[in-house]
Amino acid sequence: MLGLTSVSVFLFSALALAVTSGYSFGAVTLLLASTCLLWKRPRLNLQRRDYLLLGTLLLYFCVFTANMLYHADPARELDIPLRALLAAPVMLLLLAYPPRAAAWWGGLAVGAIGGAALASWQLLMLDMPRPQAATSNAIHYGNVSILLGMLCLCGLGWARTSSYRLVWISLLLAGGVAGILGSIISGSRGGWLALPVCGCVFSFYYSKGRSIYYLGALMTALVAVSISAYMLPDSPVPQRVKAALEDIKEFKDNDNATTSIGQRMEMWRTAWVLSDEHIWLGMGRSGYLAAKQTLAEGGKMDASVKDYTNAHNDYLDALVKRGIIGVLALLALFLVPLALFARALRHGPGNARPFALAGVVLCTCYMIFGLTTNSLTLNIGIIMLVFPMVILWAMLRQQERIA
Repeated sequence: MLGLTSVSVFLFSALALAVTSGYSFGAVTLLLASTCLLWKRPRLNLQRRDYLLLGTLLLYFCVFTANMLYHADPARELDIPLRALLAAPVMLLLLAYPPRAAAWWGGLAVGAIGGAALASWQLLMLDMPRPQAATSNAIHYGNVSILLGMLCLCGLGWARTSSYRLVWISLLLAGGVAGILGSIISGSRGGWLALPVCGCVFSFYYSKGRSIYYLGALMTALVAVSISAYMLPDSPVPQRVKAALEDIKEFKDNDNATTSIGQRMEMWRTAWVLSDEHIWLGMGRSGYLAAKQTLAEGGKMDASVKDYTNAHNDYLDALVKRGIIGVLALLALFLVPLALFARALRHGPGNARPFALAGVVLCTCYMIFGLTTNSLTLNIGIIMLVFPMVILWAMLRQQERIA
């Protein structure tokens, strides 16, 4: 069983971006394997922290589902919160049969490199303006690519103490660079916001107990990466930044909601206005779309955004559809695991800290992604949050047991 969980965890990340729905192969295998718990009944020795994480996943599912039923939304809406529920038995399986650490870190690096290679081919050979690798759109590709890259860099602490140290350090560094490169060529500006935040997290973590010069070197490296991304020949970064500034100016001066940024700001404004009418329970997906149609017909909202099914912001989308209760459930999904991983990062044994750091980065990235898009409305979005979350937690707990 340990071999099966290790292979599944490797495939989960390794195929995430280079194969269509590649993340599903490992996730489905883990879910099917979790049925063995019904007859094997291994001792799990669950702690209060484990119950807290499981409870958070179940809370998100229950709040989302109850709201969907209350508003009589289409049954297909259940597809997203169901992923959070299905992550719970996978977490129990991995606590009983934790995968090998090398399978996790190796899968991340292969996934980031494979995704960047495919996106580069789409850019250079197919002349795609917004490469998306094997995903459904460039935004989600860019976000997941930079996420895999940042998670690779979390593994450097593990690599320093592993066998074949230089090989693992080189592989994880290559994965980190590939993840950032994939995000850059995708042109997904929202994901770029995660780079300086994660850079600060890495700087303070890796400089802990070292001199101020070490911290300065890490911060200098972060600035150098950012400048290089901006100055590279044919880099989409300056064009995308310039376009964003022009879109914001157009929306501010002329209320132009036909641009990319203008449409987002119009959707945010509309969601905020509509949320006042149903502040506690929201108005559901169907009610939200109907209200947008009414506003568009009355000239109170730009018609160019009336057919979008979400607010392009996780927090505002939860507020307008599920009210304050929905926002609290969403924040719990981000903040409870973040607090658990952060506590392990501060007080856990040294061998568990790379996994704790990765958990912190995972939750932080998703909180940032949700500012400019609905990161949890597609399968790749919700799966790449909850499954890495339980994988990392299970491996963290394993490292604590053997410390």
